[in-house]
Amino acid sequence: MYQDKFYNPVDQNDYDELDQEKIFEKTKYQDRGYNIIYRKALRKDGRQYNKKIEIYTSSGCGNRIRDAETGEYLNYIVGSSDEDVFFKVMLATGECTSANGSYTLFYASPQHYANHLLCEVEPKTAANWEEKRDARLNIQRVKNLTRLKCDK
Repeated sequence: MYQDKFYNPVDQNDYDELDQEKIFEKTKYQDRGYNIIYRKALRKDGRQYNKKIEIYTSSGCGNRIRDAETGEYLNYIVGSSDEDVFFKVMLATGECTSANGSYTLFYASPQHYANHLLCEVEPKTAANWEEKRDARLNIQRVKNLTRLKCDK
């Protein structure tokens, strides 16, 4: 029959869930900012193992900032004062070999960075970053208020 060749969502299809997962994994490798690194982690029994961590680097100046853990592109620009809103890390260990040539990672906070890369951030570093971020956010608030007053 001619209609047997049409797609039917109820019938068995060419792609099953496993195939879709494989396709998704393959597309990650085509992403120029995608990298896999390994960090030592502890199992419940106390033994160490190499944990696979997926990271996404942000490209150079003028491009959008990218969340290092999820790979989501954000509405902030690399190389601008927008960077002050994020905890910026340069992964200069040599293990980051992204095709975009960058090893810059942006995180929402020092805690986000520490949780993702299984490391610790010194409290003084976190406090300095919070001051810098708060100053940037205050400048942005003033600009927004000034713009609102001018629009009236």
